[in-house]
Amino acid sequence: MTNKLFLTLFIVIGLLSCTKPEQSESPKLVVGIVVDQMRYDYLTRYWDDFGLNGFKRFYQDGFVSHNHHFNYYQTLTGPGHASIATGTTPSIHGIIGNDWYDRDLGHNVYCVDDDSVQGLGSLTSKGQKSPHRLITTTFADQVRLHSQFRNKVIGVSLKDRSAILSTGHSANAAYWYAGNDEGVFTTSTHYMDTLPKWAADYNAKKYAHQFASSVWNTLRPIETYTASGPDNSPYEGIFVGADTPTFPYDLANLQPDYHKDKGLDIIKNTPFGNTMITDFSLLALENEGLGQGSETDILMVSYSSTDHVGHQFGLTSVEIQDTYLRLDKELERLFAHLEKNIGMENITLFLTSDHGAVHVPNYLKDNNFAAGHSKSDGIQDGVNVALYAMTGVKNLVAHIINDQMYLDHDLIAKYNLSLVKLVAKASEVILDFPTIENVFATADLPLLSPSEKLHNLILRGNNKKRAGDLYLLPKPGYIDYGSTGTTHGSGFSYDTHAPLLMMGHGIRKGQTYTETSITDIAPTICALLGTAFPNGMTGNIIEEALLKADK
Repeated sequence: MTNKLFLTLFIVIGLLSCTKPEQSESPKLVVGIVVDQMRYDYLTRYWDDFGLNGFKRFYQDGFVSHNHHFNYYQTLTGPGHASIATGTTPSIHGIIGNDWYDRDLGHNVYCVDDDSVQGLGSLTSKGQKSPHRLITTTFADQVRLHSQFRNKVIGVSLKDRSAILSTGHSANAAYWYAGNDEGVFTTSTHYMDTLPKWAADYNAKKYAHQFASSVWNTLRPIETYTASGPDNSPYEGIFVGADTPTFPYDLANLQPDYHKDKGLDIIKNTPFGNTMITDFSLLALENEGLGQGSETDILMVSYSSTDHVGHQFGLTSVEIQDTYLRLDKELERLFAHLEKNIGMENITLFLTSDHGAVHVPNYLKDNNFAAGHSKSDGIQDGVNVALYAMTGVKNLVAHIINDQMYLDHDLIAKYNLSLVKLVAKASEVILDFPTIENVFATADLPLLSPSEKLHNLILRGNNKKRAGDLYLLPKPGYIDYGSTGTTHGSGFSYDTHAPLLMMGHGIRKGQTYTETSITDIAPTICALLGTAFPNGMTGNIIEEALLKADK
């Protein structure tokens, strides 16, 4: 009897001493901020001009990874947002580019186009988007599953792919900007049947028209922009209607320098696009009651104007510096709202980028660096000529996109040609182009050594069902782009090195110089929340960033 009583007491005491797994209290809200095309070194270049309550607040109150990288190739907006959200790479989540060539359809497909849904808020096809091409779940999807769909997940961006891919399949809403002659935020019937009244009211007030009629001048006296080159620079793109790329810009009389953008799209190429994103995000927070319930809500905010300005003006422009100084103010405004209405102790925040960017090649060349432009259309023509001479069949190269060459498999089958021999010949021709560093046959990728970093980046970026037949790797500093402005997409450090800043609930103060990867964000958030990981996850938990609960 005594032994039984002792055993019973022992069990009871043991049960009472047991605690719930770590992070028993989850935050009320997770806010993920993605700054499109933000290089890590923008933090250090503009540091002296940032205020205390924007970017610097992460350093004061949170955790900083100084050696954070994308761990795949191609570094583009679609793959970037998908990799942040899913904790894996394009080889698994399937978003290998913003667009890619679909062999079955015989043309390019856009990563979030979906004709099966209808747009809401826009009268154009810009609303017909969904995450249906994303193969895996996101961390937001896992939180939705964990809460039995009682929480809310919302994404906001100028870009459809950014809002959609950062939130996943089960989000309550993703909102993106439809410019041209509309200037509205739109969504699709993938998420809802009708646009919420608060969003419709925002659109009705025509804020985009007001911004597009304003003047963009520097936030501070232009002589203080010492982290940039001269305002009038030959390396910068020029707005249509302007004579020089110089401040001030009277937007009412200008158009974007992108041929496909018109009218109210000009806002995207100014800091005012970021202002609109903050405004709309604050409305979403208020009207959807984010962070006010018993479950952890998620708000993903992607600032796109930094990318548009970077593409047009380049890395050393006054325009890009001014855009970041103004973005610092937007972050301050967002944080102040969160602090007042929810409390920062109840919120977990992270900030990162979807890719970096390279200096304008002509700027590099003029300063004695090896750089230049690699034109894919010239390579396609050269390979087609060589393959025609070899086989007598014209146009065996169907397309080049994302540094991948797709051969026409229908023609190859029709004429009973050897794909192996065609790929070998194409490789020879491609390597003769002086701008190309290397070429890899997709069929040979399994033979690459994962221990070689560049090889590993290619392997992680390769989705077998969507990839081309050859990977073309330009030399460092070479891009397939215009003579002014810049772009991204490579596996080189200027495109892979991104910021990772975290703060708030469950995040410890500190920093690390140990390399972390973009695919580590999702598992770290899931670990903090105690949910299952995204189903294709390959990243790791950044343990250094997390507070440890008492056991």
